[in-house]
Amino acid sequence: MLRLLLPRSTGCRLSSTARTSRPGVTRATALSATSTPSHYSTGSPAPGPSAPASATPSPTSPPPAKPNNADGDLDWNTFFRLRRVRRWHNLIASVFTSSGSTVVAVGILSQFDIDTFGNQVFGLDPILFMGLLTVSSGAFGWLAGPSLGNVLFGLRHKRHKAQLDLKEKELYARIKRYRVDPSAQSMNNPVPDYYGEKISSIDGYRQWLKDQKIYDRKRLRGIV
Repeated sequence: MLRLLLPRSTGCRLSSTARTSRPGVTRATALSATSTPSHYSTGSPAPGPSAPASATPSPTSPPPAKPNNADGDLDWNTFFRLRRVRRWHNLIASVFTSSGSTVVAVGILSQFDIDTFGNQVFGLDPILFMGLLTVSSGAFGWLAGPSLGNVLFGLRHKRHKAQLDLKEKELYARIKRYRVDPSAQSMNNPVPDYYGEKISSIDGYRQWLKDQKIYDRKRLRGIV
């Protein structure tokens, strides 16, 4: 019925359009089929970027290296500073122990008859005998002070005790090696600081070396 109503030219145009449109569809289908990768057509997943490695270390991996503990290391400046602090501890402790022993000795001696005891046993004047006992007790306390000072210093600086001992041995080895021969010394020209007790810093140690060299030159020239 439609074929009868429409003109023949229109029907030819529609039929030709239909013919030309079909090859285009098939060509597009063929291009899409050839452009699609093979792994998409087989259903395999698309290759993506590889997953980053886990930041958590495995149990077999070694632990990270720990930083060095700087508290265990003792340089020479710190050693000499602690040495001066220890000397102050010893000095203050000696003052207290000397004073304490003197007070205790006077209190004990006041309970005895010093006049009779001094005259009969030692044949000394009571005042002189009392003074000798008091001075002796004070000297004993003074000598006992460094022991107490070393104990107090060791309690305060317990972590440096081992390092201090090592540095003391090393310093004494240096002093023993570089000090001059004391056989040529005299009362007027003694060896300067033979035991190195006055060394309190690195500069002091260098000055001590210079003094030893100067004394050694004088000894070789026969000036001493």
